[in-house]
Amino acid sequence: MRKKQYILNLKEELKHENFIQKSAKLPFESLDLPQEYSSTGNDVDINLYIIKDKGDYIVSLDINSDIQVECSRCLEPFNMDLVGSSSVVLSKKRKNTQELKEKDLNVEYLENEEQFNVNNLVREEIIVQTPMKPLCSENCKGICQVCGNNKNENPCNCEEKQKREMSPFSQLKHLLDKK
Repeated sequence: MRKKQYILNLKEELKHENFIQKSAKLPFESLDLPQEYSSTGNDVDINLYIIKDKGDYIVSLDINSDIQVECSRCLEPFNMDLVGSSSVVLSKKRKNTQELKEKDLNVEYLENEEQFNVNNLVREEIIVQTPMKPLCSENCKGICQVCGNNKNENPCNCEEKQKREMSPFSQLKHLLDKK
């Protein structure tokens, strides 16, 4: 089954005007994200603002979606709201220099202005906006390294007991017990 792509003909859309705004709902599965990405919602809401500037296109993208990720501490899945904005300059000119300048970091080469694939831009933004180590909450206590329980649901003191037993002073307790 072919996944639906959101393709814009920038040349035609901006033929008579220098600015357009588009809103759309892209099906989450059409973004071809890596396997670990999933969503409880079916769509990603996007707003595109495109300005034509001397043959280049300045694209601002706002996205709003939710994604299901795994907490880095407790390993439980949770839904995270994903709201983000980005801007990129789409240029029809390739850069021939080998040294990138700071202004070149937000410039992408536009191969075909009549076939601009919005899905690729949205996919990239979702990947960039997803934290490397997502947390279900800032106060997540994680997993006990001794018993393996989720400390948010079943608090334990296994680690404290283990520290006491492994302490060099633990031998003193045995001396006190003998008396």
